[in-house]
Amino acid sequence: MKRAVIYARYSTDLQNDKSVEDQFSLCRDFAARLGADVVKQFSDRAKSGASMFGRPGLADMMTAAERGDFEILVTESTDRVSRDIADLAHVHKVLKFRNIEMQCVNGGLMDTVQIGMYGIVGQMQREEGARKVKRGMTGVVRSGRNPGGKAYGYRPIDGRKGELEIVEEEACIIRRIFDMYAAGYSARLIAAALNKEGVPAPRGRQWNASTINGNGMRGNGILRNPLYVGQLVWNRVHMVKDPSTGRRVSRPNESSAVETVDAGHLRIITDDLFQEVKERKDERTGTQAHTQPKSKRLLSGLLRCSACGGSLSTIGADRSGPRVQCSTNKESASCPNSARYYVEKIERDVVDRLRGMFATTTYIDAYVEEYKAESKRLATERRNSRGTKEAALVNVQEQIARVLEQVAKGTIDDDDVSSIMAKLKAERSLLKAELAAQEPPTNVIEIKPKALTKFREDVESLADILKERGAEPTMEMAKAFREVISRIIVHPRKPGGAYNYEIKGWLSAITGPDLSSVLMVAEEGFEPPTQGL
Repeated sequence: MKRAVIYARYSTDLQNDKSVEDQFSLCRDFAARLGADVVKQFSDRAKSGASMFGRPGLADMMTAAERGDFEILVTESTDRVSRDIADLAHVHKVLKFRNIEMQCVNGGLMDTVQIGMYGIVGQMQREEGARKVKRGMTGVVRSGRNPGGKAYGYRPIDGRKGELEIVEEEACIIRRIFDMYAAGYSARLIAAALNKEGVPAPRGRQWNASTINGNGMRGNGILRNPLYVGQLVWNRVHMVKDPSTGRRVSRPNESSAVETVDAGHLRIITDDLFQEVKERKDERTGTQAHTQPKSKRLLSGLLRCSACGGSLSTIGADRSGPRVQCSTNKESASCPNSARYYVEKIERDVVDRLRGMFATTTYIDAYVEEYKAESKRLATERRNSRGTKEAALVNVQEQIARVLEQVAKGTIDDDDVSSIMAKLKAERSLLKAELAAQEPPTNVIEIKPKALTKFREDVESLADILKERGAEPTMEMAKAFREVISRIIVHPRKPGGAYNYEIKGWLSAITGPDLSSVLMVAEEGFEPPTQGL
């Protein structure tokens, strides 16, 4: 007696959860008539047949086929397996290669001709269904009703499908946002004010500038939403499924395809205010704003806030020069550090400190000694466990190879791959790092005289350049600087208070690849680390 498995699926828009059990019952009766023994049942509930991705039941069934667990696949119809002609042909080809029959209750044994015919019909039905849904939604929009989605400031009316009403408490916030932006406040300042007052955000825990600004291409965000002036706009974007990942990607539609309907009963702000905000936003974020070159300073991307870990970004300049501030504080005021710093002062101070550090090799020598001592201690502690870790590393690498093999065969979901591989790669990296730390030093770490001399020269040149306002270092100097400095940790300060920060970086650029410890210069002075090397 041949072994058989059953595959069942239903999609959210056509069927319900009971449909899977109904398909199982129908397929079991059909398998009995074939004289086959059902050994397992696979299913995907509330999953679209448009793609093989995101369907663990189908992936498990294909894996079982690869193991040779059955000789017959029984399903109600081919569109339960897939409504995509290419995917259906792929499944049939794989099963046929493994001498597995595809038997359908509605059609019997499937051959290549039937697969092609049913595949075309299934895909056409799916695409026609999508067109009907879209046509229905167009009718909803043209009748002045909401086709779907939630907009801040509105709520659905119970018992009246697609109809919205204004939530006055939220409408007041919307009017306030528009008034503040028109008055000259930036989206970041508005978000900070709302967060400070504890105003509930549309989504998430806090307001962000992106919530207010939105995206110009897609036309979303509070300041861009035409619904607030009584215009219901629909079909600005359409979704396309990426065949390589199964993920849906949004793309803007042609203007001729966009539906715009008057919905005066949903108006919250005036046309004049909306237009004023639009003009101001075009001035601030128009095409010129995106094409204008942005200057990059010596410390661009290196400054970090010690309070939240966020980056420090430019907020403008005064007579004393350009200033920076914690971007998290600017964006949402969720970071308590609201201090502002003159970036040129930090640049000069950092370079001066480096000049003092690298005048001799004292600090580097201290790190080398600490590195050697720590490496020796770690090697002694972990020597007994080295064999276990090597075996674990081999096991992890074998698991990664098996996952990659399943990816090549198309028997595993893309989302599952991401989660599984992330864990395996993290475990592999951890094991490799631990094994590397256990190896005793094989050679003596030495200072590279030429590299150190070159770096000293670059630091001296940087110091001279930074004395002149507006002067910029050469690309070679900036590169040498960034090879050593990884980040500058800036601490909060009171207005007029002293700057307090740490300089952190990697010494491998001037000591060789064997030394990967971090150097740190605090305001109080330099102290070699005693742990974590």
